[in-house]
Amino acid sequence: MINIWPSPAKLNLFLHINNRRSDGYHNLQTIFQFLNYSDLLEIKLNNSGLIYLTTNFNNIPKENNLIIKAANILKVAAKKKYHL
Repeated sequence: MINIWPSPAKLNLFLHINNRRSDGYHNLQTIFQFLNYSDLLEIKLNNSGLIYLTTNFNNIPKENNLIIKAANILKVAAKKKYHL
């Protein structure tokens, strides 16, 4: 099964970084405008339990890549919801 999702570009018109949370991320206040540009995320399910990322930007370490982090969070949530 293959799903393709747009990842729309946005332009921050205002961005204020608030406090740092216990998970290392920050709470934000923002005003932004979506643009008519986007990347496409193609998600293919597999039975290996592993997450692979194919990208032209290989200079981002996997442990810092937000796509990998989001995919891992999604994997954990799916396991809980569907009892996998």
